[in-house]
Amino acid sequence: MKKIIFCMLAFIITGCASTGEKTANNDDGYRCEKVYSTGSRIPKKYCSTKKQRDELEKQSKELIHDIRRKTNAEVSK
Repeated sequence: MKKIIFCMLAFIITGCASTGEKTANNDDGYRCEKVYSTGSRIPKKYCSTKKQRDELEKQSKELIHDIRRKTNAEVSK
């Protein structure tokens, strides 16, 4: 019984000690973040490379630009 409890305690301690995040060189820009969804207190882990984040930023800026252009076109009518 003591061996089982000791093993369970060892698993819990090692699980808490590890971060679960990938360690990488700064060259590839790999990064993990905790992201909270609206209406949820449980975070989700989101990992991405620098290239993926740059592409997402570019797409977001294009979307905002398109929305503003369409809004301005409707207002000027």
